[in-house]
Amino acid sequence: MARHAKACKQFSLLLRNETAQAISDMDSVTQQNAALVEEAAAAAQSLRDQVGSLTHAVSVFKLDVQQAQQAPKAAPVRPVAQQAVRAPAKKAAPKRLAAAGAAGEEWEDF
Repeated sequence: MARHAKACKQFSLLLRNETAQAISDMDSVTQQNAALVEEAAAAAQSLRDQVGSLTHAVSVFKLDVQQAQQAPKAAPVRPVAQQAVRAPAKKAAPKRLAAAGAAGEEWEDF
C-alpha cells in the first residue's frame, strides 16, 4: 500500500511539473503573440500615415475626367512571329584512324 501511495505521489508531482511547464510555455507564446500584434498595429498605423502623405503629394495633379474617359484605347499589340534561321549544316569531320606508333616509341606513365 505504501508503494502505491509513493507512486501516486510521484505521478502527482510529475503531473504538476508538466502542467506548470505547459502553462509557462503557453504564457511565453501568448506574450510573443501580443508583441507581434503590437508590431502589426504599428505597421498598419505607419501605412495609414504614408497613405495620407501620398494622397497629399498626389493632390497637386489635376485630371480632366472627361478627357480621360474619352481617350482612345490603343490597339492590342500582336507579337511578330520570327522565322527560325537555320545555321548552315556543318560537314562531318573525316574519321581519323589511330596512327601506328613509330618504331621505338614507348608509353610513359604520367
